[in-house]
Amino acid sequence: MGRLWAVLESRRWAAGARWLTGRVSGLSVLQEYWGWGSAECSWRRVSTVCVGLGYTQPRASSVVADNQRAVSLYRRAGFEEYGRNPRGYRSATSGYQELVHMRLEL
Repeated sequence: MGRLWAVLESRRWAAGARWLTGRVSGLSVLQEYWGWGSAECSWRRVSTVCVGLGYTQPRASSVVADNQRAVSLYRRAGFEEYGRNPRGYRSATSGYQELVHMRLEL
């Protein structure tokens, strides 16, 4: 149906405090499976795993702003936008594209 890559990171701050974040570095669904809910199901699973491991803030690395299907998916899954980079991605065919940075508070 597609692929999901998740990278879970642990960051340590001063005085032994620990902040856990998860970064999803890729989610793709084959076009013939669009609309089946598999991407949303994948997000629910990633969120469940993150909670079980103690992670507090999974985030999508970035989403091309023109990819409204992806932006909408993240929003339905509870992700909120926390910034944009107007020249965050350079496509070989269409030049620079704006990236939307999104995260999910658990």
